Formats: sequence, C-alpha cells, structure tokens
Amino acid sequence: GALPGATPAQPYGTPDSIDAAAHQNFSQIEPLLSAPEDRAQLAHLAQITDTLFAATTPIFLQRKHAGFVRECHGDLHLGNMALIDGEIVPFDCIEFNDDFRWIDVMSEIAFVVMDLASRGHPGLGFRFLNTYLEHTGDFAGLKVLRYYLMYRAMVRAKIAAFRATASETPPDSRAPAWQAYRNYLALMEQFSRIPPPLLVLMHGVSGSGKSTIARDIAAHLPAIPVRSDVERKRLFGLAPLARSHSAPGIGIYGAEATQRTYARLAEIARDTLAAGYAVILDATFLGARQRALCQTLSGNTWIVSCDAPVAILRARVTARYQTGTDAAEANLAILEQQLASRETLTAAETQGAIFIDTTQPFDPRALAAQLYRGVS
Repeated sequence: GALPGATPAQPYGTPDSIDAAAHQNFSQIEPLLSAPEDRAQLAHLAQITDTLFAATTPIFLQRKHAGFVRECHGDLHLGNMALIDGEIVPFDCIEFNDDFRWIDVMSEIAFVVMDLASRGHPGLGFRFLNTYLEHTGDFAGLKVLRYYLMYRAMVRAKIAAFRATASETPPDSRAPAWQAYRNYLALMEQFSRIPPPLLVLMHGVSGSGKSTIARDIAAHLPAIPVRSDVERKRLFGLAPLARSHSAPGIGIYGAEATQRTYARLAEIARDTLAAGYAVILDATFLGARQRALCQTLSGNTWIVSCDAPVAILRARVTARYQTGTDAAEANLAILEQQLASRETLTAAETQGAIFIDTTQPFDPRALAAQLYRGVS
C-alpha cells in the first residue's frame, strides 16, 4: 500500500491496455499451432477472455482511479523468487517495459496464485491470496482476480509455446514444452469455471478455534476467509495486531461498532460471492440476529460451530491475549460474557451445521469435501 498509484494521465492500467496485452498473447500463440483441436481450444479461451473482459471493464477503471495500478515486479512467479535466510526474496523484475511493470496489484497477486496452482499447490496459492486480503482489505480486487488468473496462465502458456517451437530447443525438450502449454490452457479452463456459491459462517466463543479451522478449510475449498477481528479494527483505522484497549461492550466492541462490523462482513461476503468465490465469515455469530443478517446471502450456507471444554477455552484466551500476536483482543472477561449471553442455534440452523470439538484431530480436506457435498 506504500507504493504510489498511477496518475490518471499515465496510460497504465487502462481497459484498452489490459485488453491489448491479452490479445497479444492469443495472436502470438495462434500461428504456432497446427492441430485443429489446439486452435479450437485457443479460440474458445479467447472468446471466454473477451466475455470476461467486457463484464469487468468498469471495474478496471475503478481500480485505476482508486490507486491500485502501481509500479510492481511484473513477473512475480516462483522462478523469480529465492529463499534467503528464511525470507522470500523476489528478483529479476521487469525493468525493460513500464507497461508490464505498472499493473494492478491484483495482477501481481494472481501470478503467484496461478503459478502455485500450476505446480499442484492451489491451497498455498489461496493462503497467499488470503494473507494479502487480510493485510490490505482489498476484497474488491476479487472482481478482477479471475481475469488476471486466466491472463497469467496464458502468459506462461505463450512462453511454453515459444520454447516448444524455437529452433534452438533440443528435440527431446519440445514435447515437454507442448505439455506445459496444454497444462496452462487446462488451468485457464479451470479458472474460467465458476463454482456453485458457498457461504460458511463460523460459530463459537473466543478461543474455540474458529480462525484456525477457517484458515485450514479455506485453503482446501478454496474460499476467502473474512475475519471479524481484523475487519472490525480496519473500520476504526487500526492494524490487525493493534490493541484498542476497549472494555467489553465499549469502544470498538460496543453494540454500534459490532453492528457495523457484521454489516461490513455481510457486504464483503455479498461482493465476494458475486465475484464467484466461496466465503468463510470468521466471527463468533453468537447472536441469532447476526446470523440471520448473513444466512440469506447464499442459497448454500453452512454453519461450522466450534467448541472446547471451558477450562481449555480459558487457557487459550489467556495465552493468546498475553502473547499479543493475534488480531483477537478477547480476554477472560469477554469470554465469560460470551459464555453467559450466547444464543444457541435454532433447530433449523442445527440442520445446516457442522459441530467440531477443536480438542480432537481435524481433517480440513474432509470437512471441505463435506461442505461442498450436495451443493449445486
């Protein structure tokens, strides 16, 4: 967020420049293909890209005006990162072409997400994406993410096609290059498909393990987790780890602030679902009114209710509060208040709920599969 955005007078990040870059990829690949099925697949993906671009054009303009087109790395895939003394260090940014470097930050994020998916680690890609979203609050960027995921896959497909057809490429390297090309196109097809809408409401008092469960299943669905502790602080201009020093029921934890927080969670969920991504709202949802505010946002809504013995809840909350390394500010007083005032799930809510004892072993992959089972 410290990088300055492109000015309105600069040509970067306009819809025309974004569209031109995508069309250049397709036009450069097309002459390299000879098989009719390959040419048909490329034409099909070009049509999907054009349709998605037309639907997203106003968002590209909004993103530029909002300052999200910045001077980035431009070529941020795993091959241009090194692990040095435990730190990930990007290198070899694009210095020779300002148009490739001055891009929407979501295009930069999409390159890493796409590259991890292409290497068989889509869950890690979503962990990276979700960390970016938690730090920045740039949930609006999800409206352009699908386009940029497809664009970045096509960029790598083009590189593979160039390698497969280059005169200096050894004969035994041509087939693997063509396979890489087809793998990237298959990934584009995958990115273009919008899954059924899915909304998960976490439920439980402080220390019940909601955030850990939410983070783990988000990587396997995949889904976008939205954490109330972080979004509440963002509404009041506080960093995730900042302490508000608010007493229970006062300040940023007062009734009005809580109402604003849940309204913001519902707004993010609505927009994220509309962008075609599953959502996990990570909040206590101890009140029936709070749950009702969000339950109707999707036709497929689950409640994942987390709990643990009270002694363990108290121990977890005490340890977390003392270390100060988590966005949650709940102390023992808040926990006791939650235990005394929580409203139990209704019979109807229980039918669409999954109950987890977070002191027991947990399989996030199995839970993710259960959440999507029967969704249509």
